Amino acid sequence: MRTTLYAPDISCEHCIATIERTTNALPGARFLTGDIEGRRFDVEVESGTVLDALASALAGEGYPLADGASADAAPAGGVPLLTVERAAPAGPPAYTVTRTDVGADVNYRCPCGCTAGFALDRGQPEQAAESCCCGRQLLVGARASERLHAALGVDTYAFDVQTLTMPWGQPLEAALAVPAQPAH
Repeated sequence: MRTTLYAPDISCEHCIATIERTTNALPGARFLTGDIEGRRFDVEVESGTVLDALASALAGEGYPLADGASADAAPAGGVPLLTVERAAPAGPPAYTVTRTDVGADVNYRCPCGCTAGFALDRGQPEQAAESCCCGRQLLVGARASERLHAALGVDTYAFDVQTLTMPWGQPLEAALAVPAQPAH
């Protein structure tokens, strides 16, 4: 799988060269491109386990991963965010991201009263959305909003799209489709 990663400590070509060397030395990982100004780089990894190993190796070289939104603001040696919080109860959901053996659980408190979520399996390239009893549908992953729009259409749903940082440092889209007419 191809992914873009962010490291707030990138500041020069030497940094990119170190990241490239570290990535290419890891079986199942390949460096693709680097962007000093954006403090990001693209890699291709065979699995989530390889991504975990890469994150650990890069942290050991002085390039810990962070989410893209905070890459500019993150302190040196910053810690990836595991929870994105939003205060307004009627607004976008506040997601909680928890590591699992196969990926992560992304949960939120739904206005219908239940705890809804999505079980991300990094071994699956494209999963289907998971739905709540009230008809809301959540999809987490690369191009989640694009895929959810294509599956559901835009006329009958309102969409909330956020970028969440997974426990291994990778930012992914969380797309929530809210039906225009609630199921109950």
